[in-house]
Amino acid sequence: MTPQVQSMIAVTYVKDIDASRAFYGLLGFREGESGKEGTSAWSIMRCGDVAVLLAMTELASAPSPLPMLCYLYYEDIGPVTGALDQAGVPVTRTGHPPHALGGEVRVLDPDGNTVLLGQRERSPSQAPADDEGDIRFSFLREAAVLVASRGGAPRACEFTARESGRCPDQAEVKLADSLGDSAWFCLPHAEQVLVAVPTAFIASPDDRGIAAFLAAAGR
Repeated sequence: MTPQVQSMIAVTYVKDIDASRAFYGLLGFREGESGKEGTSAWSIMRCGDVAVLLAMTELASAPSPLPMLCYLYYEDIGPVTGALDQAGVPVTRTGHPPHALGGEVRVLDPDGNTVLLGQRERSPSQAPADDEGDIRFSFLREAAVLVASRGGAPRACEFTARESGRCPDQAEVKLADSLGDSAWFCLPHAEQVLVAVPTAFIASPDDRGIAAFLAAAGR
C-alpha cells in the first residue's frame, strides 16, 4: 500500500520570532499554536490548510543563504502585495511566468530568506501582461541573486555559438549535468541550455562537490 501524506508543514529557524510573525501576518497567515521555554520559542502560522512553523532557538546554527524558502500561491496576489507595499516591505515583481500567469513577486523575510508569491491564472480584471521580455525561469533569477550576493560569477558566460562565437556577457549562474560537467552562463543562455539539455540543472556556485562535502563531514 502506497503511503498517503495527510499534510505538510514548512519549518524555518528565525532570529526574531515576533518580527517573523508580523511578516507572515502580511502574507495572510495567523498564529494558531505557539510556545516558549527559556530562550527557545515556536509559532505555527496558518493560512487555510497551509502552515509555516517558525522556530527560534540558540542551539540552531545560522540559516544558510538559499535561493528560495517557499513558494506561496494566491487566488488573487493583489491584496497581499498591497499589504506588503503599505508595510514598507521591498517587493520585486518578477513578471508573469508560465507557472504564475496572474503575476509573481519576490520578497525577503526578516532572516533574509526568499519567499516567492504567485497567482496561477490571470483574472479577467487584470490588464494584459507587458513583460514578455522578462526571464521566464524564476529559479534561475533566484540562483543569480545568490551568486551576486557572494561576489558574482568568476568568469564570463561560456556559451559559444557557431555564428557569433563566445558570448561576451558576464556569467550569472552555474549549470551542471548528470555527466558531471558544469559551466557558467548568463541568464538568457542558461535558459536555452535548460530547455535544450534535459539532464541540465542549476548547480551550486561553490566548487565543492559531493565528495568534498562527505570528506568535510567525516564520512
